[in-house]
Amino acid sequence: MLTFPIVAQIVWTSIATSSYFVLFALAFALVLKVNRIFNFAQAAIMIAAFYAAYSTVSLTGGPGWLGFLAALVAAIGMALLLEVTGFRLLRRQRAETMFVFIFTLIISEAVAYLAMLVFGTWPTTIFPSLFWPVTLYGDIAVSAWDIPAVGATIAAAAALFAFLRLARTGQFMVAVADNPDLAELYGIGKDRVYLVTMLVAALLIGLGMFLYGTRAQVQPTTAIDLLLFAVTATIMGGIGNLWGAALMAFMLGFVQNASVLFIPSEWQGFLLYVFLFVAIIFLPNGIRWPRRKRLARQVLAGDLSTTDATGT
Repeated sequence: MLTFPIVAQIVWTSIATSSYFVLFALAFALVLKVNRIFNFAQAAIMIAAFYAAYSTVSLTGGPGWLGFLAALVAAIGMALLLEVTGFRLLRRQRAETMFVFIFTLIISEAVAYLAMLVFGTWPTTIFPSLFWPVTLYGDIAVSAWDIPAVGATIAAAAALFAFLRLARTGQFMVAVADNPDLAELYGIGKDRVYLVTMLVAALLIGLGMFLYGTRAQVQPTTAIDLLLFAVTATIMGGIGNLWGAALMAFMLGFVQNASVLFIPSEWQGFLLYVFLFVAIIFLPNGIRWPRRKRLARQVLAGDLSTTDATGT
């Protein structure tokens, strides 16, 4: 029988566990918006981030903060490698979009297979135990993981918003996303912007995988499922709309976790494919949100010098 405390507990838990979904969706949507890549190689970055943290904490006994730094470093390193030795070369060769997409699939599968060879297929976690201390607020149990995870996600989203709105490089990213050729005509170096975008997305991925790996078990193929969730949120939120993707990731995560009220828990994973089917068939253009391009026009119309824009 459902009671208010039970419903309230599930609602809070759903909110907390949606945090990493939001981070993964923001990362995927950002690269798609600016670099115009359906970057399924994001799964490879996720795998690298998790196993770097896992190796640092579980295998070598390092502290949690060092594992978090290891996740960020590994994510940045993998993103840098992909951009410099992969995407940049494909752009110079004017590779078709389909070949770039196939490249990202191959990379994600190759890294997953390599992780299986090195770490095995058994599910693992960053910390030896997934049980966190719990504090009761009325009838709602809030774990020591919940509030830091929600707070970190809000802080990361706010930092991304501020970076895109206020930082010069962030404004260049908006301009390139709006019209890359016109941005380059104004002296904005596209390659540098694409690289920065990959690195910013990597930071979001590193944070998200550390949060996920401290709450749930992970194996090399887990990253693919998490990536599909981000893809679904990006499509439903409207391709090119970061905050629409973040909102849809939160809503989908909330629905998936709260579905335990209505369906057995073993069916929760199946909901991901239901969401993806609905997104592709019924919402290929996403939900229509108000769109604003004023910032991009301001950046391109501003007094930009070629020296400042290219960073030389």
